Amino acid sequence: MKVKAPGRINLIGEHTDYNDGFVLPFAINKYVEVSINQSEIYEFESKTFNNIVKLERLEKTNSWADYIIGILTILNKQGFKIPPVRISVDSNIPVGSGLSSSAALEVASCFALSEYFNLGLSKLDIAKISREAEASFVGVKCGIMDQFVSAFGKKDHAIFLDTMTLAYEYVPLDLKGFEIFVVDSKVKHELSSSEYNLRRKECEMVLEKLKKRSFRELLFEDLRLLDGVLYKRARHVLEENERVLKTIKALEVKDFEEVGRLLFESHKSLKELYEVSCEETDFIVDSLKKFEGVLGARMVGGGFGGGVIVLAKEGTLEKIKKELSENYLNKFKKMLDFYELDSSDGVHVVFKG
Repeated sequence: MKVKAPGRINLIGEHTDYNDGFVLPFAINKYVEVSINQSEIYEFESKTFNNIVKLERLEKTNSWADYIIGILTILNKQGFKIPPVRISVDSNIPVGSGLSSSAALEVASCFALSEYFNLGLSKLDIAKISREAEASFVGVKCGIMDQFVSAFGKKDHAIFLDTMTLAYEYVPLDLKGFEIFVVDSKVKHELSSSEYNLRRKECEMVLEKLKKRSFRELLFEDLRLLDGVLYKRARHVLEENERVLKTIKALEVKDFEEVGRLLFESHKSLKELYEVSCEETDFIVDSLKKFEGVLGARMVGGGFGGGVIVLAKEGTLEKIKKELSENYLNKFKKMLDFYELDSSDGVHVVFKG
């Protein structure tokens, strides 16, 4: 059996998903493919990394395979008792570019196991199990957005997700005359994981100080009770939630100029208030502002490197690629990568057998 799950790009709503906030991602036309067969021992093969991990019993390996091992561990804890399997993985999602290759791997693996062993898991079950594998087994305390959109994605639509209630609705994404692409900075600073978890802790400290159970209880007037780092983190979350709602309204009337403005505003907040940007992604965003046809851009993902999402008029990418690449190479001695994106459906079976 083979299944595939898409990566995702988050149009707007960054670092809000683990704060009971709003997000607006869509599944993209880049995928993780997973093939599954029964085996005498646990075998995990990555065609991307040209690597095979073999285990007699499930245990942490501190490798890419942990995303699958985490899924198996949680399924076993839930009573499914999965026997040893061979899982082969192939992917065209660039690792470290903010397109959620890890979530796609988790969702594809969980879905494949459910289909192969007739576990009867719903898409919501798959998203929740996948998120738990990354948070409790791999150790990255992520929200559920990435796994949710990989499971529930719908072609030509973004997903407006309330991460507190998991209520969602599809938002039409009519990009005729426009394009969305990602500029991959090709850097990932080592502090990314530790700083990500620190941001989560700081947000928890905001709630503790204000004696609130959730960021959804916070009002802008509560910010006056905060100062320093906690003020900045809370203000970003509150304003980013508002930007998500404004973006949805702009998409409804196809006001892409407004969507672009909100993207630039989001990056400024991520840089100055949430402090998860870096010199390389700031350079890319600042450079893009100078090119005709670019409507908006911002860093995506956890931060400290990775990708920049860009909304532009159709044909802009080809016009700017050479100059932006040369300027970036001169400054950082690295080559940029560019990924043109289209929307996609969520996880599905490629073939049974």
